[in-house]
Amino acid sequence: MASSAIVIGAGVIGIGTAYALARRGWQVTLIDEAEKAAMRSSHANGAQLSYCYTDALGSPATFAALPTFVRAREGVSIRPFGGPDYLAWLVQFARNCTAARFRENTLALLRLGLESRDAMDRLCAEHALEFGRRVTGKLLLLHSPEEFDRARRSRDLKQGAVDFEQVMLDRAELPDLDPALGGVAEDVVGAIHTPSEEVGDPFLFCNAMVDLLREDYGVEVRFGSSVSRVEQTSPKARIALDNGERLEADAAVVCAGTGSNRLLAPLGHRIPIQPMKGYSFEMPLANGSPHVSVTDVKRRIVIVNLGDRMRVAGFAALGRGSYAIEPGRIERLCDVAHDCMPNAGDYSKLSRPWAGLRPTTPTSQPVIARPAQGLAINAGHGALGWTLAMGSGERLAALLERD
Repeated sequence: MASSAIVIGAGVIGIGTAYALARRGWQVTLIDEAEKAAMRSSHANGAQLSYCYTDALGSPATFAALPTFVRAREGVSIRPFGGPDYLAWLVQFARNCTAARFRENTLALLRLGLESRDAMDRLCAEHALEFGRRVTGKLLLLHSPEEFDRARRSRDLKQGAVDFEQVMLDRAELPDLDPALGGVAEDVVGAIHTPSEEVGDPFLFCNAMVDLLREDYGVEVRFGSSVSRVEQTSPKARIALDNGERLEADAAVVCAGTGSNRLLAPLGHRIPIQPMKGYSFEMPLANGSPHVSVTDVKRRIVIVNLGDRMRVAGFAALGRGSYAIEPGRIERLCDVAHDCMPNAGDYSKLSRPWAGLRPTTPTSQPVIARPAQGLAINAGHGALGWTLAMGSGERLAALLERD
């Protein structure tokens, strides 16, 4: 008899996990409290599939900048005070800001990123899915000789472990790559370009995958179902829903992002995870819209051409746990993007304002674990959830099959 699993959360991580299990023959039930897939942090994120740009957030440069992050209102900002879990997270994060930990975490993320790229390639070769996936290349804008030097060292670190193309460009070379880059902000001194990087709409992906999972793999998908608790009844797991219903399976897989600890803590399996809030909006294409995907490190924004519209996403506010769009945040994001690339799109016609919570760990690495019989975790992917989703699902499925 086939093993069974209940996957909690239908964002990119839950979808990737459900697929990895279902294709191995598991009987899968996918549960989410929303009425559709990808209605939370996967809904309208930066849309970049950055398989080779996997730098951990914690680094010596980040540690040196921590005082400015405490005072910041945009870019990366850190709430200085919080409860015991938050303060413990900050301490662990500081410990991961050494050069050695940055190297270790970055290379671990790179390996998982490349596994994800291979898994996405296999999926798309086997199934016709429409979610705007395109190879656009990714450009990381740099603003000082110090940033240029850090980017070069990061490139050399990763290229020493894995063979991929990443090219350093000075400012004069940018318009040759994409004419739209001739209008980039004056403070940009150069960039690092990764030609193989991709973009795709995670909301379209998740909902196309729901249809695939139902029709081709017999996955039961239950939207509008809120999980009140996970009950371990070894060797099985039981899920209690808010409506009083109980479901049983061989494994409960928690893929609930920043909400994971609500289910895990009562079982004694709390994980080090904190929300890092970001925002996005969309606008129509314009004559100056770049074809290449652009990331501005200094401004902490991405500008992405999704083929039929532009998406701008950015900011990283650690410890901000509300999905509400705070007053003035979208307008400020618009101003920052306009400052970076004033002709990237039609800024007078903004649409789809959004706020999401990136579930972030001190190491920047996700928690992919089986802490007990009948219980598994796939959470904590930070800003790289869309990038790491397929590889994380494969790792989790392989872990559950190890008996």
